Amino acid sequence: MARRSRKQITLKDPRAIRALSHPARIAVIDELYGGRVATSTELAELTGLTPSAMSYHMRALEKLGIIERDDSATDARERPWRAAGKGLNISSLTTRAQQAAGALLTGSVVDTQRQEFDAYVAAEPNLPAEWRAKAQLDTGIAYLTAAETDELIAALHAAAEPFRRKGRRRRKGTRRVRTGLLVVPIVE
Repeated sequence: MARRSRKQITLKDPRAIRALSHPARIAVIDELYGGRVATSTELAELTGLTPSAMSYHMRALEKLGIIERDDSATDARERPWRAAGKGLNISSLTTRAQQAAGALLTGSVVDTQRQEFDAYVAAEPNLPAEWRAKAQLDTGIAYLTAAETDELIAALHAAAEPFRRKGRRRRKGTRRVRTGLLVVPIVE
């Protein structure tokens, strides 16, 4: 198996940023950057798309340098994909085009998370007891310096990382759990 690049992928091109805003592509990024290697067919099942539609999305993400082929297939018909790097981030949004693309992507990500939260709340009464009362939404305000804000972000990432690492493989009794981090300096 080819070794995954350990570089951080940084997107600057507004077209690349905008390309991520499709809900199926968001799901693919979540899976592959979470450590999974998967075929278009497996990802199509996850997103509800046809394998051919998913292949289209995968090739588009490959052209942008976001994902790449993985050579771990044992069958020549399998063509798995993986993340192109260890992480994906968006560069500083300084141009109007970057800002518009960033707003579109942020809106899509937040919409996806809201839909997942709403679906959980609707399904919660019918879930097994051990999976009830597991969704949390916690917000608050703190007055922080820029350095303290960086410290907070680093601490939250550090707290989540062991669970994300552990959760990269499906194990008995597990289910996909959305994690999120939102730290926003309020512009007054």
